[in-house]
Amino acid sequence: MKKKLIIFDMDGVIFDSIEESRKTVAKQYPGLTPEMHKELLTGNFHEEIKKITIPKKIETEEEVKIRQEEYSKIKSKSPMYAGVEGLLIKLHDLGYILALNTSAFSRNTLPILENSKITHLFDTVATAELSKSKTEKFEMIKDKYTATEENVLFVTDTLGDLREADEANISTVLVTWGAHDRSYFDREKHNNLIGIVDTPEELIDSITNYFK
Repeated sequence: MKKKLIIFDMDGVIFDSIEESRKTVAKQYPGLTPEMHKELLTGNFHEEIKKITIPKKIETEEEVKIRQEEYSKIKSKSPMYAGVEGLLIKLHDLGYILALNTSAFSRNTLPILENSKITHLFDTVATAELSKSKTEKFEMIKDKYTATEENVLFVTDTLGDLREADEANISTVLVTWGAHDRSYFDREKHNNLIGIVDTPEELIDSITNYFK
C-alpha cells in the first residue's frame, strides 16, 4: 500500500455529539449519570451497555421508533469541532486515505456526514451494521486496503476505542476534546498509543510526524 490510511472515530472526534448520545441513552435508562455514560465508553459501547444495572425503560415498538428518529434528526445537526473540517480537508488533499470506524448505526452516521458536506472525504464508512466490534472492523479495513500496520493510524477520544485498537495492533492518537479527558487515558498503559493531543493543530502535527 503506497498511500497512508487514517481511521477516525466520529462522535467526540469530528462531531460534538457526545451529549446528545448521553441523553438518548438516559431516556432508555432513567437515572444514568454523565459519569456512568463516560464509563460505558471505557470499553466497547455495545458490550458495556448490556452491563448497566439500572432498569431499562419499557417502550413499545412505536416509542422506540419515535425515539430513534428523534435522535437521528437531532444528532444530524450536531456541529463539528472547531478546526476539524479544515484538518480533514487538508489530509484528504495531501493524499491520505480517510476512513471512519464508528459504533453508531448508519441512521445516526450518514445524515450527519451529509449535512456537514464531508461524506466525500471518507473512502470507507464502517458503521455498527458491519460489526459492533471496532476491532473486527479494523481488520476489515486493513484487509480492504491491504494495509500494513505501519501505514495505518487511528484517531479517537475514548479509552474503549484505544483498547479495541490495541487488540488490532493499530497505532492510535487520542484527542482530549471528546468524551474522555486525560484522567481516563492515564488509567492504563497501551503500546499502541503514540500520543495525546489537545487541539486539531496538534493532531495534524502528530499525524504527519507519524507517517514521516
